[in-house]
Amino acid sequence: MTHVSTQVTLSISPTGQSFEAIEAQIAQSLKQAGKDLLIQACQAMEANVLQQNHKLRRCKKRKLHLITRFGWIRLSRIQVRDDQGRFFCPLDQVLLLQPRQHASPWVLQQSIRLATRLPYRQAATLLSDVLEEEIDHRSLYRWVQKAGARLVAEEDALQQAVFEHGEVPPRGSEECELILAEVDGTFLRSQREEGQKFEVRLGLLATGKELESRTAKHRRYRLLDRLRYAGVETAQDFGERFFLKGEAHLALSRSRHLLLVGDGADWIEALAGHDRWRATYQLDWWHLTHAFHRTFPDHPKLVRRLKRYLYRGDGDKIIPAVRLAQANELGDPERIETLIGYLEANQSGFYGAHQLRPHLSPEAREVCVYGSGAVEKHIDLVICRRFKGLGMRWSRAGANRLLKLRLIELDRVA
Repeated sequence: MTHVSTQVTLSISPTGQSFEAIEAQIAQSLKQAGKDLLIQACQAMEANVLQQNHKLRRCKKRKLHLITRFGWIRLSRIQVRDDQGRFFCPLDQVLLLQPRQHASPWVLQQSIRLATRLPYRQAATLLSDVLEEEIDHRSLYRWVQKAGARLVAEEDALQQAVFEHGEVPPRGSEECELILAEVDGTFLRSQREEGQKFEVRLGLLATGKELESRTAKHRRYRLLDRLRYAGVETAQDFGERFFLKGEAHLALSRSRHLLLVGDGADWIEALAGHDRWRATYQLDWWHLTHAFHRTFPDHPKLVRRLKRYLYRGDGDKIIPAVRLAQANELGDPERIETLIGYLEANQSGFYGAHQLRPHLSPEAREVCVYGSGAVEKHIDLVICRRFKGLGMRWSRAGANRLLKLRLIELDRVA
């Protein structure tokens, strides 16, 4: 066991000092002591590695500037050459440092935690205040984006292995009676991309829910085994990667029933029929009734009749009633055509949850819902509160990488 040590000395004025002055002096002394110990520890580890492997040929010293929780330090590492002619620094391998890494793992972790909650400039300012060192927001941006890129690469590799090469995906062990899947999307303003905006998709999985408090004035429920996934991806990529995450944690393929709820977007209905998902599709009733109001704002009686058909289980009467209104010219022709297309595409999802309920236990019926309110809330929590600030614009890759990191951070503190 190798030991390193340093000494900290505090000088106190004979006339006394304020608490603030003493505290600042101690902090500065401890910061310098931390730098000294870090450098000594690295030198000791490097000496041990070189001593254990005599075949390595020493070449020259390489300097590395590294920002740590104690501030900037400069490491002087010895570069060696092995039997195969490869050049490397043994100390980098011992410390698990990546090529061209100029921030310690702790600093990188704090950068991610701040950047997933605040704009990059604000995150850099706060980190600079904590470290008492100047951190440029562009450096912080590169650190965060590099970490996010690694997550995206891991997802790419797993998706390719399963859906292209036929490998068996990681799978959870427990079998659930019902898994609820809610999906939705929202749009971000683009920067240096084709088009003015692009879609971000988010999915939510849960196996049940329980009441937060039995004495609270308003009932609030907690989702059980909640799992979230999000990405700036095509509908197919999103569906496949969302499935892989659900399979790994909740064993989607082993679930006896799978209910997928959405607002009626084309990609959501198609996702329910995907070979992997094979889910029962439920159209969110709020979006459906909102479509009635939007199409016939000046005909409340017609809207009430359409809603009555829906709530009483007579969904097969909705499209004929809308076509009759179209023939009688009761609304805007373009809006009516849009509504008819929407209804025809999602008619199979009017009563998906209703068809499942007779086959479920009372506990499972708690999450056999007709609406997508949970995922709507998570769209706000996960995406809107970080990516839709005033004046914010994003590239697809930049938003996707940060979003992956933000989900991990939110799950960590949940």
